Amino acid sequence: MRKPAGTVSSDAIRAYWLAYEERNARFLRTPWGTVTADPRFPLIYDANHAAVIDAAPAPALAEIRAALHPVARETGISYEHVEFLFLDGPQPAFDELAAGQPERVELDVVMAHDGRTAPGPSREVEVREVALDEPFWALYRRTRNEFGTTLAAEVVDQMVARDRTVLAAAGLRAFAGLVGAQVAGFTTLIRLAGVGYLDNVVTVPELRGRGVATATVARAVEVSAAAGDAVTFLLAEEGGAGARLYERLGFRVVARAAGFTRPLPPA
Repeated sequence: MRKPAGTVSSDAIRAYWLAYEERNARFLRTPWGTVTADPRFPLIYDANHAAVIDAAPAPALAEIRAALHPVARETGISYEHVEFLFLDGPQPAFDELAAGQPERVELDVVMAHDGRTAPGPSREVEVREVALDEPFWALYRRTRNEFGTTLAAEVVDQMVARDRTVLAAAGLRAFAGLVGAQVAGFTTLIRLAGVGYLDNVVTVPELRGRGVATATVARAVEVSAAAGDAVTFLLAEEGGAGARLYERLGFRVVARAAGFTRPLPPA
C-alpha cells in the first residue's frame, strides 16, 4: 500500500513535472526549475512558460525573465507565462508578479491522494477505459469550454493537437463514465517517473449530478495505484468546487500553485 499523501516527498511530484516538461520541443533546466517552448503550439501556456519547481534557491523575477524571454522571442511566443508549483516558502518573484497587473492569474492547489480506499462502484455510472480514437477526440474537443473559460477555436485546435501528438505518445489514458449508453464524462491519467497525474475531469452539462466525476476519478486513482505509482496527484482551483470533490475522494492539499500571464514586452 502506498504511503499517505502527507508522508510523500514533493520530490516525486517534481520528478513528474521534469519528465512532463522534457516533452516540449525546447527544454531548458535552470537552478530553480525549467523554461520550455514549443513552436508547434504557440498559444498553449502549458508548452511555453517558465516553471519554478525547485524548493531553493528562490529566484528573483528578473532571473526568471532573463531565462524565459529570449527563448519565447526565438520561438515566436507573444506572452510571458510564469508558473509556481510549490508555494510553501518565500517566493519574491511570486510576490512581485502578484503585486503587478498580470493579464491572467491562476491560483491552484496541488492535491495528492492519501491512499485510502476509493468509493465503491456507482449503480448509475459504468466506467470504462476508452481508446484515444476519433470519437474520443471529438468529445474531448467539445468539452474544452466546460472548465469556466471560453477558449478561442484556434486555442482548442492547438490543445487537442498537443494532447494527441505529445501526451498520447507519453501514455495518456482516458476513463469514461457512461450513463446508459451515453458517455457522460471522463478523467485522464498519465504516468511519468513513477507518478500518476489526473487531468481533464469533466462531465457533459446535461448529465451532471450523477456521480460521473466521482466514478471516473476513483477508477483512475485505482489504476495508478495498481501500477505502483508512488503518488497520484492533480491540480484544482484553490477554493473551487472541484477541490471540495477531490477532498471527499481522498485527496489532500500538499502545496499551493500559481500561474501568471501577461504580454511579452518588447526586446
